[in-house]
Order: sequence, then structure tokens, then C-alpha cells
Amino acid sequence: MKKKGLNNFGMLGLMPMVFGLLGLLGISAIADAAATLPAPAQSGGLSYEARMGPLVAGDLDLSVVHQGEGYGIYGRFLTSQALNAYYNWEGTFVANGRWSDTGPQTRSYLVVSESKEEEYKVVVMNENGSQRLEGREGEFETLPKPNGMDLISGLMFTPQCYTGDFVHDGEDTYPIKLVQTRQGKLSKRRGFFSGPVVRCDYEVTTRRGKKRRLRVSMIQRSGMWIAAEIRVRLALFPDPVFRLRT
Repeated sequence: MKKKGLNNFGMLGLMPMVFGLLGLLGISAIADAAATLPAPAQSGGLSYEARMGPLVAGDLDLSVVHQGEGYGIYGRFLTSQALNAYYNWEGTFVANGRWSDTGPQTRSYLVVSESKEEEYKVVVMNENGSQRLEGREGEFETLPKPNGMDLISGLMFTPQCYTGDFVHDGEDTYPIKLVQTRQGKLSKRRGFFSGPVVRCDYEVTTRRGKKRRLRVSMIQRSGMWIAAEIRVRLALFPDPVFRLRT
């Protein structure tokens, strides 16, 4: 990855977690990864605004399907018109697996992405390993299976807080540590969730070995834990934030 997903763990660093146009790709490996999504029984759509200070960076939309022990997540991210003048990124994320008492356990995972600075890219992961395609004319490259839970399933849908040692983006593994869990509250903002939350403060180690702070605020909705806000804690710049719309 030329602009690595979590190297800086800022707004653009979170984008490769989610993401595009599955039905238009025509790639059998991607179809296989999505084919085992369970039939809808408990489902819901979630919409997040991505913001960095006054700049609205884009929109993240997730669809979640949960039936018995099976689950599926489909997500898409698009950069905003305001950001497109400087940077353009869009993509699709698909994950499915088993839903246990402790939360989701990923079995297969897909990310498709494309931007002005990074060419078309596909990452497919299943229980046997990962494959990566870079460029529309390229060929799939086999990679070792990463450790831990995929970022979206682990950090946005694990009940209360994720306690595992690793998360991944389908190709790379990132050590993560839960530093603190406490009760909190998101302040009122029109059109967005506000109210009591469980705050999960994490320390994530990037591919370059740097430590990054991440705060995920969790709530329960219809019996399922979901992220109401994801905030990357930065010292010198406004925090990149994904916040749940109501």
C-alpha cells in the first residue's frame, strides 16, 4: 500500500477500513467472499459523518445483517465535495463471520479502494489467508493471513470495548491495547447521536512503530453494541472524527 491505511492513523488512515461498487467489479474472489452473508433477520443501516475540525471529509455508510450466529457488514466511504479538491478516496468494505457472546469473529473480509494518489486496489481475506490486487491490470498476490479482528468488526461492533491484542485491515496487523474503559457522554449536536456512552480508549501501534491514541464511544441499539463516535486523538491538529447520525 503506497499510502498505508494506518501509518498516520488520521482521517485518511481510517478510510481503508470501509469501502465501493461490489456488483460492478466482476471478480470471482470478491463474489465468493460476499456470498456467505446470512439472510436478513436482524439488520440495520448506520450513517456516519467524517469530520476534521470544520472540514467535512466524507460519509461512511454501513449496513449490518445479523442472524443467529452469522453476521455480515457492508460499508461504503466517499470523500466529500469539499475534500475532493485536495484528496479523493472511495471504497467498499465487506466482512462476514460468526457472532458469539463476545461479539463478531471475522471469517472473510474484503476492501476495494481507489483514489487520486493510489491506484485501484483490492484486498480479500478468508480463513486460509489474504490476497491483494494492485491496479486493474495486475494479478492477485498471496499474503499471510493477518492477526486479530478486522478494524470495523472489532472496534465498531464488539460489545462495550475490544480486548484483543491485534486488529487488521485485511493485509497488515496492528497491535492494539485497551488503555481505559469508562462511562461518558456525547454532547448534543443536531442530527447526530448524543447521550451516555461507554468510552474505549485504545493505543494502536502503526506499521512504522508509532503509537496512536484512538477513542471509540459505544452505545446499545436494538440489543446490539455499535460505535456512536470514533475519534483519533491528535496533539497538534483537530481530531479526525466519525460520528453517528440519527
